[in-house]
Amino acid sequence: MNRRTLFWSIMLVGPLVLVSYLRGVSAFDDPSVYWGDVPESMQSFIVPWMFVAAAGYLLMWQRFFFAWSEEDVANLHWPWAEADGHGVNRLAGLYGAFLLTSVIWIDLTRMYIEGPSTLGAGLIVAVLWIAGAASVGFGVLTWSSRDRLPGAKMAVAGSVMLSIQCTWWDAIYWVMNFGF
Repeated sequence: MNRRTLFWSIMLVGPLVLVSYLRGVSAFDDPSVYWGDVPESMQSFIVPWMFVAAAGYLLMWQRFFFAWSEEDVANLHWPWAEADGHGVNRLAGLYGAFLLTSVIWIDLTRMYIEGPSTLGAGLIVAVLWIAGAASVGFGVLTWSSRDRLPGAKMAVAGSVMLSIQCTWWDAIYWVMNFGF
């Protein structure tokens, strides 16, 4: 896969995340049902983090697709491995895991609210953990380039910003407090 194909794939799937949220929120008269048993005081703290996470996502996206060359991105590698020219494929795997799970989590949650089941709860938890792991993965993938590529530390910071939301607030805190 080349970076252009990945870029256009993200541009296609990314808006589907927003569409799924609109569809999910409009499915109930009271969309706050998605918060479950998360206290209102925490909701008002978590919502601003969603914007911080979005900013972090954009910091990474800008580096991956505009600031760095095709070769720079192709040489992204895990810290324990050597560059092998497959960085775009690694990035595609992370984006696929992150965006596809982001598209389906709200529908899984809606289905769970409408008909609770152990399978439904397990799927929601798995989807949130996959998205959280992918958000961390962006930073891990970029880590080995932090001294080589301009702005790589900003991309790592973007991953941290995204990971706080997706891993801590969603996969851990929300799951513990939703009321499964």
